[in-house]
Amino acid sequence: MNQGGYSDHSYHLSAGKLRMAVASELLRAIREMGHVDELLQQLSLIIVQRFGVQVAQIWVAQADSQGQYSMKLQALSSQDNSLPHRVALSKPFADLAGEIRNWQTELALSLIGNVFSSFQAALLQRYGLYYCFADYVNSKGQSPASGASPGGQAPPMSLEAVALLFFSQPPHPDMQKSISYILRLSIQLAESNGLLLSPTGKQSNVQGYKIQTPQKSLMALSELVPHRKRDTRLMTTSSPLSDSIVISDKKARRLYTAIDGRNNVNDLCAIVHLDVNEVSLALQLLLAKQHIELYDPSGQIVDNIPSLYGHFNEGE
Repeated sequence: MNQGGYSDHSYHLSAGKLRMAVASELLRAIREMGHVDELLQQLSLIIVQRFGVQVAQIWVAQADSQGQYSMKLQALSSQDNSLPHRVALSKPFADLAGEIRNWQTELALSLIGNVFSSFQAALLQRYGLYYCFADYVNSKGQSPASGASPGGQAPPMSLEAVALLFFSQPPHPDMQKSISYILRLSIQLAESNGLLLSPTGKQSNVQGYKIQTPQKSLMALSELVPHRKRDTRLMTTSSPLSDSIVISDKKARRLYTAIDGRNNVNDLCAIVHLDVNEVSLALQLLLAKQHIELYDPSGQIVDNIPSLYGHFNEGE
């Protein structure tokens, strides 16, 4: 019997059903995605919401011009919004992700104190995080140096990612297996659906994605941080990836999914692979529908919306 009072057999069946349900959601949602970054962001969200993980981080290996790799935090979701962003971005996490990337293996479920320094462990325990688990996944794509494919199209980029997952209590082994299965399935879906192809004139976040330089009138906007308004009518009660979301505009829906109350507009441009003007128009739509609010870098809500968006056309 497990801690919840269910037999291991019944828990195994339950985990299997959840795994299949999540796989079906990913298959539906991936049709609306333009790049792997969107998939990774939604993947971290679904791991937290569906698998009972307290904090999910997805780090991606990023090469510099000398071919040296470092780890970049590409997606972050948390059940506790009070977790400071500086804690989630701390160097020990990046170092651990880098080591796992070098090992190309998983980190078995461990006590926080056995993985991090006593100071870092005490900091994480303050937020109820006592266990961690990590997994390494990669694609079969080519490196940028491989050049174009014989057909003249750019080859898919290679992707190496490390998922760091934090728990308040030990998860069931079947749950860990389910998470590993979903991580690998997601990379396979990214490959088969062309999400690892570099857009023309742009470069993937995996290799250092660069957004278009915003116009001077949009510079202040790029520093603002969108927050979702708490309105349960926007999403279904069963799944964050359901097709029944009421935001009809595709780009606005992509942007809304990526909004986490931490990333500013400039960061969101990279995550959803839209330029500043496209994101600005999507923000205008979301603001008009009262789906979001904007905050300045100091955490103060921006009330004077018309002065920020005077250059937009009237209406949606």
